[in-house]
Amino acid sequence: MVKKKLMKDFFNEDLAEHYVVNIKEVYPDFDGKNFVEEFTEDIDSKRMSERIEKLSTLLRKYLPQDYIRASQIIIDVLGEENDIFYFPFEKMYYYRALAKFVEMYGLEDFDQSIKVIEEITKRDTAEFAIRPFIKEDYDRVEVVFEKWKNSDNAHLRRLVTEGPRPRLPWAKHISYLREDINENFNLLKPFLNDPSRYVEKSVANHLNDLSRYEADQVVAFLESHFEASSPFVIKRALRTLKKQEHQGALDLLSQLK
Repeated sequence: MVKKKLMKDFFNEDLAEHYVVNIKEVYPDFDGKNFVEEFTEDIDSKRMSERIEKLSTLLRKYLPQDYIRASQIIIDVLGEENDIFYFPFEKMYYYRALAKFVEMYGLEDFDQSIKVIEEITKRDTAEFAIRPFIKEDYDRVEVVFEKWKNSDNAHLRRLVTEGPRPRLPWAKHISYLREDINENFNLLKPFLNDPSRYVEKSVANHLNDLSRYEADQVVAFLESHFEASSPFVIKRALRTLKKQEHQGALDLLSQLK
């Protein structure tokens, strides 16, 4: 019987060597030998998150110390943009440590970091990397979101709705934007009937997160935008409240039949 590969096992020596090959094409001075040796030391005992963080830490060590130059190298090794959605983990894991690099080290270089986040998102997602910037200075991020929300690229539109999710899986919870749930509603409003189901799913998940804190306000928001909302968004956004038999949610869902 073939043993199923665990998610953490994708972050292994092969991935480290893959980074070395790609980085050396654009940065020949990269010390690939020591990079791989340091990464693989005691790697078997580490969880997936620890492996990702270790890769990012070592990239910081062995790439140029100038963040802008180092992050440009990361952009250069990303490869072709991705025009598919819901792709399997084996198609996306390559980007996780690269996004973590921005999350860990990019907060002081906002413009450059946003540039890298945008490029990573076009190939996978940078929903974790954008969160420190949202918490640090949402006013600046909001300007970027205004650009992305009108993008033809569904990956960028989705990042607007996925990055600020209060209960994003595998991420630390964050509070409402500007400590006001209405800011989240305002952010989500343009996407309630998005042409991409990929984006709509994110919108619905965001609203579902909010419903765990303010059920009545989420129901009221969807009720006030009922005609402009995709039935898919409404159903998925209210799935937790439906299980809880929240009467307002049940009444709203009954209108879809």
